[in-house]
Amino acid sequence: MLDKIGQVIINRKYYKGKDIYSDGDIEDYLLEVCKQNRQMEVLDRSKEWPVLYHLSDIRENLLDWYPISKEDDILEIGSGCGALTGLLSRKARTVTCIELSEKRSLINAYRNKNCDNVTIFLGNFEDIIIENKYDYITLIGVWEYAGLYISGDNPYKLMLQKLKSYLKENGKIIIAIENKMGIKYWNGAVEDHNGLRYGGLNDYIGSKNVRTFSKQEIEEMLDEVGFDEFQFYYPMADYKLPDVIYSDEIMPKPGELRYYRCDYSDPRIYNFNDAVVCDQLCKDHVFDYFANSFFVICGEKDKKIVYAKYNKSRREKYRILTVICNENGDYHVRKKALDKAAEDHILSLKKNGELFAGSMEKLHVVEGEIRGKEYQMDYIDGIDIDSYLFNLRHKKEELLREIYKILTDYLMPKETDLFEFYITDEFRNVFGSIAPEHSKSLRVTNVDIIFSNLRLCNGRMYCFDNEWVFTFPVPYEYVIWRLLVDFYEKYAAYLRSSIEWLDFIDYFGISKGNNRIYREMDVCFSRYVYNERFYLDNYRQMIINNNITWS
Repeated sequence: MLDKIGQVIINRKYYKGKDIYSDGDIEDYLLEVCKQNRQMEVLDRSKEWPVLYHLSDIRENLLDWYPISKEDDILEIGSGCGALTGLLSRKARTVTCIELSEKRSLINAYRNKNCDNVTIFLGNFEDIIIENKYDYITLIGVWEYAGLYISGDNPYKLMLQKLKSYLKENGKIIIAIENKMGIKYWNGAVEDHNGLRYGGLNDYIGSKNVRTFSKQEIEEMLDEVGFDEFQFYYPMADYKLPDVIYSDEIMPKPGELRYYRCDYSDPRIYNFNDAVVCDQLCKDHVFDYFANSFFVICGEKDKKIVYAKYNKSRREKYRILTVICNENGDYHVRKKALDKAAEDHILSLKKNGELFAGSMEKLHVVEGEIRGKEYQMDYIDGIDIDSYLFNLRHKKEELLREIYKILTDYLMPKETDLFEFYITDEFRNVFGSIAPEHSKSLRVTNVDIIFSNLRLCNGRMYCFDNEWVFTFPVPYEYVIWRLLVDFYEKYAAYLRSSIEWLDFIDYFGISKGNNRIYREMDVCFSRYVYNERFYLDNYRQMIINNNITWS
């Protein structure tokens, strides 16, 4: 009845000898890959969605930020190939998995064979006798399949009721599920479960036993089951491959949701400009209804972490997690390394803030402190400059004047603080060997002064990102160019029809020749920060038909 693969225990007591759910022959391949410990090698060269979905470390972003402790016991329903089991094992005291598929359980066991706190029960959840109580029960991409395995008029509600009986006092159920009203489904994405475009929007007519829900439908069921408290989060682009987690307290702003061509499972038809529609949803405060998926904590209301963002496409030494925390109404930002190699980068943030503070008379730097291995600083509330300028997107002259005013009032150093730029070896290492002649530099330069990193509070302009601060000469005009290109490219759908890029920067005194040089500098800087090739790009799906006017 009991097998052991490495340290992982597999309990076959409730297994009926047949797998009824599978991705096909690819699972045989994944099993061999995990036996040989070749996951990252295969992930890096494959183009197949099942490989990405089952093996990607991006899957862990969904739960990595959430504060599970080593005193917690977890029941993972539908653990699959173990994409989250290893993470849960590292965070919790024990992890008990329930999985229908023997093959997937073997994949899980081999990839996590060094975890000494994991037990996998093979069999149908409804058949397994669960004797223990748990601090957390996870339903990650599982709840929508309840109709296949649980009998009754409302298997989705019945499943939650049954799971609730397995919770310890103050225990929580964690649900991740697609939103049937998600914006990607309106915009031509194949419905994740029945393979039909607009299948969820049409309320799964003709489909049986597998379905997802709108936010309101989930809330109603949680109320009926007796969860007085629950908290919604919104992973984007969705819960399967999230790079950012929003909450009801920290919602995306216009300009933040840019996921065009981030399609990895199926070819895509785009019906409209994703960016423009998402901007409107964010501006009108209805994003939560159209979010692509939900991450729901059932049994919790008083949350601490209200936002999380991952930078996994960077080089290992720069990969970090940024979270915004709310502790009794006190908001602050924490940054920590995602890889041991990035710990020095986190430690450098305090020094960067100290170096850059005072470099520009009218720009106030938000400085932080190192606490343990994390960098912590205050969260600045105020007028978000990026969002403020978005409101002028259809008013070209007013927009140009307002950008010019912000640059003049807050972001132009005094002439006495500038000196003649010259190329150093440090500059070549980061920005390459080409730079404009006769340019000026600050003694200390923050090249990431972009509008989304600026807030106006009580008449003072604050800069709250000190990651990319350099003490060697950097043309300051490049900093302004970088701010302008970030803004223009983010809102290109609105701006291109009224002003071309070269005319846009010419308004602010940047020449066509320098634009070309700064492009080359920026390519070098991007190579300095990011991996030249990130495996996720291998899996991008083609666009079937696109008749959209993007400008």
